[in-house]
Amino acid sequence: MISDSSGAGDPSALGVVQAEPRPGMVELGPGYLDPGLVPAALIQRWAAEAVSRWGTRSLAYGANPGPWELRAWLAARMPATGAARCAPANVMITGGTSAALDMLAVRFASEGRVVLTEDPTYDLGRLIFAGRGATTVPVPSPVDDLDVSLLRQATREALRATGVPPAIYLIPTFHNPTGRVLSAERRQEVLALARDTGAIVVEDQAYAEICYDGEPPPPLWAGSLGQETVITLYSFAKCLAPGLRLGWLVGGERLVAELATEPARLSGGGPNHFTAMLVMAGCLNGELDRHIAFLRSGLRTRRDVLLSALAAGLPPDFTLRRPAGGFFAWLTLPAGLSDLELLRAAEQRGVS
Repeated sequence: MISDSSGAGDPSALGVVQAEPRPGMVELGPGYLDPGLVPAALIQRWAAEAVSRWGTRSLAYGANPGPWELRAWLAARMPATGAARCAPANVMITGGTSAALDMLAVRFASEGRVVLTEDPTYDLGRLIFAGRGATTVPVPSPVDDLDVSLLRQATREALRATGVPPAIYLIPTFHNPTGRVLSAERRQEVLALARDTGAIVVEDQAYAEICYDGEPPPPLWAGSLGQETVITLYSFAKCLAPGLRLGWLVGGERLVAELATEPARLSGGGPNHFTAMLVMAGCLNGELDRHIAFLRSGLRTRRDVLLSALAAGLPPDFTLRRPAGGFFAWLTLPAGLSDLELLRAAEQRGVS
């Protein structure tokens, strides 16, 4: 996605966002929404609606697990994705996916759990676990699939080494960075592995709302029937705006209750409470779902334009995967061609 170049060169704009776009460079690296798809006017209206509707309660310390009405709305929406028996008690509002991963990383490290990840996977997700002291083990997988036999072997090795079942961090739907979607058969194999070994599956669904061709498959949590074996993470960053720093977690009632009473929440309540309230306003008035439909259409068009341009311009030895959702299209290079050499050549032509 192309980053916003507005404000580039303006000293007053420096230090406002995490990554400033370089003037004259088309940035295709980071997973940023086109600014034209960020609903700034909607968010502004929802903020005013939150204050008007809930008054100073929207500006107070929020309920520890997050606003009940928002959790109820998200729980009721889960059956549309195939999940089973989801209730507000299964849902907790988080400070986005990264904050949720950080919270789980602290928990896993204290329990002595090894964290198994796909390879490749979201590199910063692995970094979050490692940064909290959890041992991470990458498990090689095909670009378009998951090697469950290797995952089972790594699970057994982690269990033998620590005496504690590992956690397994997966991105099953619109994978970052490959874009692949796990098949229903592979999902059942992962759930069977978790049931057999006691492993905990952390399912990162950050991109699940961003589907272009039909509807995404149900989350792994649906197959776990609400047991404590799967923790599913969602984010409003990809379907609204990353600066909201808001997401939600779906898991067993016992886990959610424990996480909601951690000291940081007892001290200050649920994270980003005002943001949660304004997003709740957009959920309850129906505008969030309408915006997501608009976003899917806009991103689908951008995907198709990108893939058409690449298909027309790439030599035959390149292999391009067509993503059914998410932010990333995976390109396999010919043997002997270095990705760093390709990057340098592209940047000389104004594309990174």
